[in-house]
Amino acid sequence: MKDRVAALLGDGQVAAHAGKKAKARRKFRAALIFDPANVTALLWMAWLSDDPRASLAYIIRVLASDAHNPRAHAALRWARRRVTSPAPPKPLPPPTSAAPAPRHRWTRPVAAVALGLLLVVIIGGALAWFLPAGPPALAALAPTLTPIPTYTPTLTPTPTPTYTPTPTPTSTSALTPTPTLTHTPTPPAVLPTAQPLPPPQTLSPASFPDNVRWIEVDVTQQVLNAYEGQTLVRTTLVSTGMRNTPTPIGLYRIQTKMRYDDMTGPGYYLRNVPYVMYFHRGYGLHGTYWHANFGHPMSHGCINLPTTHAEWVFNWAEVGTLVYIHG
Repeated sequence: MKDRVAALLGDGQVAAHAGKKAKARRKFRAALIFDPANVTALLWMAWLSDDPRASLAYIIRVLASDAHNPRAHAALRWARRRVTSPAPPKPLPPPTSAAPAPRHRWTRPVAAVALGLLLVVIIGGALAWFLPAGPPALAALAPTLTPIPTYTPTLTPTPTPTYTPTPTPTSTSALTPTPTLTHTPTPPAVLPTAQPLPPPQTLSPASFPDNVRWIEVDVTQQVLNAYEGQTLVRTTLVSTGMRNTPTPIGLYRIQTKMRYDDMTGPGYYLRNVPYVMYFHRGYGLHGTYWHANFGHPMSHGCINLPTTHAEWVFNWAEVGTLVYIHG
């Protein structure tokens, strides 16, 4: 079953890097059927999900089994930014064709009123010319002019288009569920590198039969040795964790192998790190393209190998291979 899961993970990563998200999701879902707690598959599903809430759900599953996983905490910060980023406001609906209608309804009455007013002025002028300009003539004109302002109140209903408070699109509160997502676990988002694990019983090549492959990392000498039983088959300088981010000491086994993986943490983000072999939480052996200062501590806890040696170890070691790290 492990071989099947490893094959599905490899196919999923190849598809994801090729931009085939649907195929990648199918592969990672299939891997989760065989291994529901597989960290690699869960984190890839979080990354590939178009729904921010689904991404959070996958990341929470990782943290439920490994609360201090640094990759999961980095993914959690990324997913929270996706959830809490405000959605772009929807544009207001375009004005309906009925809005200008009031103009057409009122143009004829207004024109008629204007025409009537003009006629009144003309007639009044004629009367003023032919009749004496006394009080009776002015009194006759006054009642004809006073009704004209009565039309202005009837025009005020035309602001019926102010019904456009229909920007109910502000109810884009499809994001209002986000407060419920803020209740995601809030373990400290720090790398679990406060103290290295206590050293195990000292091992030596004599402790293993001839057909067993195992890896030794000496953090004092900054050297990695690969053995088959008691026979040394490969050795190389490495870079382990720095003083504030030490590599954990102890006996481990390779848990997951990934041809490429993205790595992130406080102050760094590395894409497509090659030949990654995770042995404990977010710690792993992997190739290195960002420095060549091997033989000196340079990492945030992982074991940096020259990429050619990392490729050899990646192809030589299987999932389950023992990794013995000591000072």
